[in-house]
Amino acid sequence: MSLFRLWTIIHKEFRHVQRDRRLLVLVIVSPAVMLMAFSYLFSFDVSTARFAIFDRDRSPLSRALVQALITDKELIFVGEVGSFEEIRSGMQAGEIKLALVIPPGFAAALEKGRTAEVQLLADGTDAINSSTFVAILSARIGTWAEPYRPVEIKMPVETRALVWYNPDLKSSHSMAPALLAIVLILPAMAVALALTREKELGSFESLATTPVRASEYVLGKLIPYIVYGLIGAAIAIAVTIFWFKVPLRGSPLDLAGFIIAYLLATLGAAMFFSSFISTQSTALRAVLLLFLVPSFFLTGIIIPIDPQARLTSNSLPATHFVVISRGVFLKGLSWPDLGPHVLALLIMGATAIALTMITFRKRVG
Repeated sequence: MSLFRLWTIIHKEFRHVQRDRRLLVLVIVSPAVMLMAFSYLFSFDVSTARFAIFDRDRSPLSRALVQALITDKELIFVGEVGSFEEIRSGMQAGEIKLALVIPPGFAAALEKGRTAEVQLLADGTDAINSSTFVAILSARIGTWAEPYRPVEIKMPVETRALVWYNPDLKSSHSMAPALLAIVLILPAMAVALALTREKELGSFESLATTPVRASEYVLGKLIPYIVYGLIGAAIAIAVTIFWFKVPLRGSPLDLAGFIIAYLLATLGAAMFFSSFISTQSTALRAVLLLFLVPSFFLTGIIIPIDPQARLTSNSLPATHFVVISRGVFLKGLSWPDLGPHVLALLIMGATAIALTMITFRKRVG
């Protein structure tokens, strides 16, 4: 392998990406933009519970509860209503998602040490959010009522949940690191478009008349996109840390090494499949169907991996990088902890690159 020819191809590819603004945006800017868009799109945090209160007791205690709820920053207090009909009208108009009804005798029950009941009316047309709204408001009421619970009233079994790594259960803290696996597929899309563009222009066939070897051509194309991919990844990671406030508990250098392994796997696979594709439009569809779409549903980002689909999931580079990224960000894991997943990415990358070189020799040689 000639280092001079290798450097010539690398230099040429760097210049090509810099001149082609589409590719430059695709590999550097788009990952961060897509990360923000997808993180908000797949956010399951609910902090806009619009609720109303129907206080039928009108006692000092009921007013204290109302005051505690309307000053809660995670709840949006629409206002007080004077009848069930107002609640119905508000829900039909979409202005109210949840209503708290405090019945007569509420304060009397608390003062006598009895259980005081309240009623929550929820808009069931949005089942997922409604259940979350009910849980949020129930928790707030329970916290407020804790001082009024008699000592002798105790639950026979008390469960105390402790969540590790993401104690506030913020979906953005879980989704943003995992979505790095999705947005870092964009450099693979860029290299697929670049290779098929050469075929459309006829410059690929002219390589048969040059002394360029398969290893020089493949590595010369690969290295620039790894560099640009790392730049795009750095911007996306900055968005993850500073915009979504996700803590990076692991080593940044370890994370950079893992990203390189992931880029080797995805770029290598994209180059291999592109060797059988002649047009950019076909290459774009191939990357979407083979990488992007399966990575959403088979890698554990949104739903747990089905045991019956475990083999298929493990064949996707994104499956391993989701575990790696979440592990580094939230658990502070390093190379010894993530070794099997990193090894899988390296094997995928080495295999894909080797197959690409073999295919190049057959098509050009």
